[in-house]
Amino acid sequence: MSIRTFRYIILNLILIFQLSTCVAKNTENDNTPVQEVIYSNSIRALSELREIENSYMEHLYNYVSSLRQKIQTLRIFINCITQENLPHKLDQYKYVSNPLNSFGLLRRAHQDWPKLTSYLRDQGNFIVDLEEMSKFVNRTPNAHDMEEALLGMDRIEHFYNLKSSDMAQGLVAGQKLGSRMSAPDCMALADYLYKRSEFERAAEWYRLAFSVFNKPKNNMSLKLYAPKREEIQKMFVISRLQEGSVDNLSDYLKELSQDPGTSLVHLGPRKSPTAIEQGCRGNFPPHPQLVCRYNSTTTPFMRIAPLKEEEISKEPLIWLYHDVIYDSEIAQLTNLTREEMILGTTNNYTTPDRVNRLFHVKVTNDDGGQLDRTLVNRMADISGLDMGNTTSLARINYGLGGYFQEHSDYVDIKLHPELIEEGDRLMTFLFYISDVPVGGATIFPAAKLAIQPKKGSALFWYNLHNNGDPNPLTRHAVCPTIVGSRWVLVKSMLNYEQMFKKPCYK
Repeated sequence: MSIRTFRYIILNLILIFQLSTCVAKNTENDNTPVQEVIYSNSIRALSELREIENSYMEHLYNYVSSLRQKIQTLRIFINCITQENLPHKLDQYKYVSNPLNSFGLLRRAHQDWPKLTSYLRDQGNFIVDLEEMSKFVNRTPNAHDMEEALLGMDRIEHFYNLKSSDMAQGLVAGQKLGSRMSAPDCMALADYLYKRSEFERAAEWYRLAFSVFNKPKNNMSLKLYAPKREEIQKMFVISRLQEGSVDNLSDYLKELSQDPGTSLVHLGPRKSPTAIEQGCRGNFPPHPQLVCRYNSTTTPFMRIAPLKEEEISKEPLIWLYHDVIYDSEIAQLTNLTREEMILGTTNNYTTPDRVNRLFHVKVTNDDGGQLDRTLVNRMADISGLDMGNTTSLARINYGLGGYFQEHSDYVDIKLHPELIEEGDRLMTFLFYISDVPVGGATIFPAAKLAIQPKKGSALFWYNLHNNGDPNPLTRHAVCPTIVGSRWVLVKSMLNYEQMFKKPCYK
């Protein structure tokens, strides 16, 4: 009796779980077009994804609580029947010969079983929570977003020459992040590197996944969604064999059991770091403090309110201005939702590859409002240039490992004469509207300059020589962001707009 009842209960509980699949399938059949959402390209969007996860977990907790309550009620029923049947478990005839037992059996079958079945079929809050969770699942990152996130993690490790074991333990660039990577995290990064034919780095991450997998406290969660232990072992060995020899198979198996902090025997040629990677790692020589002063001469207004000016370089001409934007202004500039921002795309001729630029951007054209006009007027005071009638500012927020490859802001009119009517970009203003604790420096590789973002400061440089020719020393890049949210405000001006303020000298 109790065994049958128990089986019946289990079958009904299975039906409850199957409902989640049905809800998901029904949602999949919805033909409503969904706009692609990319979270990895900005910290602002990633914070929204975190909110989604919190809501998802809240509904999951409610779902589990309802299940637990239902199971507890069913256990009480089972225990009552089991205790009553225990003395007569092997003798059914003797049990029903007792009129009290017979009556109880009949009454339970007539009254309790239908109620129990109805109780099992009653989804209550189950259906609500499952539907809500399914909605959140439809808002999860897609394959392209996952690829961008993996690329960001790859950049962080590669650009800063980090040890994979330190990175997995949350030790990045000398800072403890307070969190660690799980076995599925390590496995995903290993698979990504393997597909890119970076077999030695892939093997390191497979070994890390194997190490985390073997920790007892992770066994329960790993049974649910992690790869099998044998799969990790196989991929580690295959990765080593891609660059090594079958004759060393026993050595590779020994490596798998070693501490993840132990370096693998290197099998291939080492690549020399690029100039950008050298700069991101802090290997550029410190630039001399050429001039630090209060600028009070550019415009009449500067005599009343001079600004702190630091001359970073004479060739190319680069200045850094300190405390030129207020916290209240920054709060307005960064008060944007993901929907207000778009994926950053390249709009010049020197950086055609969108994949190498990871950020979200909001561009205001023409009149962006009182704050934008105030900032443009401030740029005019700093530079002494004519900012024109448009405010056209770009607010940019970088994401996971957010990076901008080496590029120039000028387009070189001689190579692209079709742009001669517009002119070339004479100068660039770059406002730092957030601190970046680790990473995110602006790099001028040819000039061997690296400027770390400091909230409230502004970088200003000329992209063209006095004769209007491009200055290749102004080519620059952005190092991958490791910790923090990199917010910048960018403004460029064309040289033809400055014909009276800054004439071209041949």
